[in-house]
Amino acid sequence: MTPPAPRRLLVVQLAELGNALLIMPALQALRAGLPEMRLDVLTTGGGAAVLRGSGLYDELILFDKHRFDQPRDLLRPDNIWRALCLGWTLRSAGYDAVMLFHHLSTRFGALKYAAFCYATGAPRRLGLDNGRGFFLNEVVADQGYGALHELDYALQVAGLLAPATPRVRPPFQPDAAARSRAQQLLAPFLKEGRPIIGLYPGAGAYAPARRWPVPRFAALADQLIEDGLRIVLLGGPEEGGLRTSMLAQMRHASRALDLGGRTTLHELAAVLEHCALFVGNDGGVLHVAATAGTPVVAPYGPTDPRAWGPWAAEPWRCEHRYANGVEVLRSGPHTTLKAAIACSPCIYRGTTLGTPNGCPDRTCLERISIEQVYETVTARLEETGTTTEARRHGERNGVRLT
Repeated sequence: MTPPAPRRLLVVQLAELGNALLIMPALQALRAGLPEMRLDVLTTGGGAAVLRGSGLYDELILFDKHRFDQPRDLLRPDNIWRALCLGWTLRSAGYDAVMLFHHLSTRFGALKYAAFCYATGAPRRLGLDNGRGFFLNEVVADQGYGALHELDYALQVAGLLAPATPRVRPPFQPDAAARSRAQQLLAPFLKEGRPIIGLYPGAGAYAPARRWPVPRFAALADQLIEDGLRIVLLGGPEEGGLRTSMLAQMRHASRALDLGGRTTLHELAAVLEHCALFVGNDGGVLHVAATAGTPVVAPYGPTDPRAWGPWAAEPWRCEHRYANGVEVLRSGPHTTLKAAIACSPCIYRGTTLGTPNGCPDRTCLERISIEQVYETVTARLEETGTTTEARRHGERNGVRLT
């Protein structure tokens, strides 16, 4: 017998920018399929920045998951107090279902999420199970990282309650004020009419191992500027040192615009709407670009684009393979470059946590050359005629072409 639809559901996604974007279609499916249900989301400050104002929830409950990254964190008196306060909040809300949008990659992680679920007192506990989901009673089989894209895993979990829905792009759109601000920030480039490329040398705080080398971003930016394109650097204020280093290594730094740390999340999305292409590492900014409809070119190494690549409706396919083993993978308008070596991906492997810090040599990323990324970028631009127009600009302005 099918149980009745829940009246009050708590969704748990204690992740940051990128993962919050990727659960938005699942929240949309729950909202559309169960319109009478109250839907609250337990998330982090970064997740709240994405979801706030989306209309996909009734209440956001914020929690700093990093306070409980290690078992010893449970012994801190301030953390004990915070955990008790959260437990009281969750229990008093009267949830009859809790839905977990997380893989259970470690034993400690599974225990931590079990505590969240049990704290609600909800009789229905739904999520992904890889063998550690002893506390879940309605599950989707976790086939491992990369067997499905993370957005699709979230949709499958939502499907335990809501009718199946089409796979769609996350419904994150900048508002009118953000679009106006983006036009102000990009005014010099927009007046020139040259195509704009967004570059992101960072990768977020969780796994800096995902960064393609900054000197290669600098060389790539110089080459694209010499082709007559304009470069906008993107990222958060915490990555200012990366951008400063990149600019210091560029020959044409004066022709690049550093907007890192100068935009809100919505303004970042609005800036990306003006970009002909986004080139950057795996991280939240990449997912904002894909959500904004901007084609992505991204070097991947310690992570799997089939799990965390820029989302598109089409499955990933290998478009080209270089002699050194670097594969060019394509999904819709997006492209990733990835070295096909045995140890990649390494941050998450199968259903478990691997080596979050990567390896000292970064072999997978080091193998991806400037020339390979440049060839991929120009090929994508040529699909829309952007490179030809950019080169005309370069020729008119005396820029050296290579």
